[in-house]
Amino acid sequence: MSQKRQRAAATGTEHQPPKKYWASLSWDDLTGWAGERSVSRGRTYQRQGRVHDLAVSEDDRLLASVIGGDRYAVCVWCEPGKKKVGGLHSRCTCPVGINGCKHAVALVAAYLELLGQNAEVPLADPEDPRWAMMANDDPDASAEETDVPEEEAVEWRLSSRNRRRSPQVSDEKIRKHIDAKGREELVALVWSLTERYPELREEFCERIALGEGDVDRLVVLARQELRRVTSETGWRDNWTGEGHTPDYSRLKHRLERMVELGQPDAVVRLGQEIIAHGMEQIGQSDDEGETASALGECFPVIFKAVVESSLTPTCKLLFAIDAHLQDEYDVIGNSSDVVLNGTVQPAAWSVAADELTLRLKAQAKAGDDFQRRFHRDRISDWLVHALKKAGREGEILAVCEREARMTDSYERLVKLLIERKRYDEAECWATEGIEKTVNRFPGIASNLGKSMGEAARLRGRWDIVAAHAAWEFFENPNREKFEHLMATSKSAGCQDTIRPFALDFLETGVSPDSVATERKEKGTGAVSASWPLPTPDYLLPLLRTEARSRMLGRPHYDVLIDMAIADRRQEDALRWYDKMRADQKQMRGALPWLGFDNYADRVAEAVAKTHPDRALEIYRQRVNDTLTRAHVSAYEAVAAYLRKMRPILKSLHREDEWKQSVADIRLRYRNRPRFMEILDRLDSRPILQS
Repeated sequence: MSQKRQRAAATGTEHQPPKKYWASLSWDDLTGWAGERSVSRGRTYQRQGRVHDLAVSEDDRLLASVIGGDRYAVCVWCEPGKKKVGGLHSRCTCPVGINGCKHAVALVAAYLELLGQNAEVPLADPEDPRWAMMANDDPDASAEETDVPEEEAVEWRLSSRNRRRSPQVSDEKIRKHIDAKGREELVALVWSLTERYPELREEFCERIALGEGDVDRLVVLARQELRRVTSETGWRDNWTGEGHTPDYSRLKHRLERMVELGQPDAVVRLGQEIIAHGMEQIGQSDDEGETASALGECFPVIFKAVVESSLTPTCKLLFAIDAHLQDEYDVIGNSSDVVLNGTVQPAAWSVAADELTLRLKAQAKAGDDFQRRFHRDRISDWLVHALKKAGREGEILAVCEREARMTDSYERLVKLLIERKRYDEAECWATEGIEKTVNRFPGIASNLGKSMGEAARLRGRWDIVAAHAAWEFFENPNREKFEHLMATSKSAGCQDTIRPFALDFLETGVSPDSVATERKEKGTGAVSASWPLPTPDYLLPLLRTEARSRMLGRPHYDVLIDMAIADRRQEDALRWYDKMRADQKQMRGALPWLGFDNYADRVAEAVAKTHPDRALEIYRQRVNDTLTRAHVSAYEAVAAYLRKMRPILKSLHREDEWKQSVADIRLRYRNRPRFMEILDRLDSRPILQS
C-alpha cells in the first residue's frame, strides 16, 4: 500500500468504495467535470470501440489505451469531495494532459459499461509501461499536488525524464564535436548532408551563384519555384479534411535572400510575375482562403524590395497601385503601406495621377460590360486618391462627375458633394443615380437614398429625415427601425400621427406611403390626405419598385411580438403569437414564417410567470413537433424544453405531471439509446441505471 493510502487509512479519510462511487456517477457529473464537448466525443469513442486493454490497479485507478489521433495512455481515478468536480481526476498522454479530456471520458464510459454487465475487469500490472508514459515530468511537483502516489510519482518522473532527456545533446557538445573533426572529415560530412537534405543543397547553390555574381541564376531558381508552386491550385474538402495548399515558403525565402544580398530590383521584377500568377491561382482554387493566405506571405518582402529598389518614386507608387488593381481578393492588404504611406512628395503623386488619367482616356467606354466597368471604377478610385495626395483637390469633382455617368459610381460623387455641403447638387445627382440604377443595381440606388437621408439630418430637415426612416421601416421592418421612426417623427412633430400608420402596417403589411407615392405620381396630391410626411422626388423610384410587394400585404407578427416582449406586454405577445401560428398552419406548402420556432420559445419564456399554462402549452407543442425528428440535436432540444417546463410545473405544485411526461416519452422512445442518455441527465440519473 502507498504511503498516501496508508495515511488515509490511518486517519479514516480513505475515499468511499470505488464501485459505490461509480454506481452513483451521472452524465451531469461527467459533463461538469469534462465539459459537454468532451463527454459527447468521449462517448462516441467508447461506442466505436476505441478503448483497449482496460484494467484497474490495486488502488482503484482505471488504466486503458484509447485510440484517437494517436494511441494514448489514460488513467482515471476518483476521490469524492476533493478539488475536482465529482471527485474525478485523470491523466492522459494526449495534448490536453490532465483532468477531463475525451479519452478519459471514453475510459470511464467503457468501465461503467463493464460494471453494468457485471463483467470481470483485469487487474493492472504495476510494471505496465503506460504508467511511465503518463509520468509528471516536473521535478518540483509533489505527489500531493499531482494526486499521484508518492512511490509511483518518483518512479514515473525518473523513467520519464531519463526517457525524454537521454537523446538530447547540448549545443556546446555539438560544437566541440565539430571542432574536433579534421578538414577532410568535415568535407565528407557536409557533402553527405548536402546529398540527404535538398534545402542544404539549395543553400549552397545560392551562395555559389552570389559568389560568382550570377544574380540571373538566382532569378531562374526563383522562377522555377514559382512555376512549381503555382502548378497546382489549392483545394479543400470540408467533409474529409483533405486538400492541398500551395507552399510559398521556399519562394518567400529566395526573395528574402535576394533582398538581403542587395538585389531588390530583381525581386521587383519577380514580384510582378508572382502577383499575376498568384492571383490567377487564387481565382482557380477551391478552398476557404488558404491559398490566398499562403501567397500573401510573399507581399511584405516584395514591397520592401520596392522601397529599396532603384525605381523612381512615381514608379514605386504605380507598382503598388497596379498590384492592388490586379488583386480582386484583398490579398495584399496593408503590405503596400510601406510604399503608399511612406515619405512620398506630392510631385510624385501628381505624376502618378497624370498617368492614371491617361489610362482612363485610353480605355474605351465600358458600356454594359460589368468587368470593364468595375476595373475602370477602381482606376478612378486610385486617381481620386492620387489627386488628394498631390494637393489637386480642385480636379476631383470633375473626375467624379464624369465617371458617375460612365460607371454608375454615383455614390462616390454624392458623398463628396455632401462632404462639401453642396446639398442641392447632391440631391440632383442622387435623383439621377437612383433613376438610372434602381432596376439594374438596386443596392446602389438604396445607398444613394440613405446618403440623402444623412444629408437631410445634417441640414436639420427632420420631416425628410422622418420620411427616410419611414421608407427604411416599411422596406424591412423590425423593432429598432420602428423606434427610429418614432424618434425622427417626434423631432418632426408628427409622432402621434405616424404611430398608428406604422402599427397598422405591421398588422396588415400595407404601407401608407404606397398610397402617397401613387397620388403624387398621378398628380392628384403631393401626399395622402392623412399621411403627414413628404415624399422626396428621389425616393419615388425606390418606393415604386417596392409598392407592389407592400400592397400584397403580409402581416409582420414577428416585429409585433418583439415589441410586445420588449415592453413586457405578455397578453399582446400571446395574441400576436397565436395569429402567427394560425398563419403558419394556413401556409403549409408555401413560404412559412422564418424563425417561427425561435418566436415560440421566446414567447413561452416571456409569459412563463404571468401565463404559466400558456407557456406549458407552447413547450408541449414544441416537444411534440421536435419528437418527429430522430436526431441527436432533436433529443437535446426536447430535453431543453422539458427542463424549462419543470420549474413552471413545480410552481403550480404539479411536478408529478412533469415526471409522468418524461416517463411517457421514455416508454414511447425506449428504442433510442442516445435519447435515453440525454433524458437521464434531466434528473441526474446514475449512468449505471440507464
